[in-house]
Amino acid sequence: MGCQAAFTRKAKKGLSMVDFTEEETQALPAVMRVLAPEMERIGWDRPLGQLTQNDMHRLIVTTVEAFRAEMAEIASQSEIPF
Repeated sequence: MGCQAAFTRKAKKGLSMVDFTEEETQALPAVMRVLAPEMERIGWDRPLGQLTQNDMHRLIVTTVEAFRAEMAEIASQSEIPF
């Protein structure tokens, strides 16, 4: 439901789904802070095509969960728009 509501708000503002909102842009540094230790563990110079399925899974889950958590934190500090 949360994602559907977010996409609805974006559509009503005339934003396309590929453009980052201000809040999404604000969330990126938190994602990078969480993702960096995973990249250190894997190795920054390792091509993505050489990652194991487990490594790729960890990167995706780490990224999505960090982004989701940061977006929830940002939303909790915002006024409800209605």
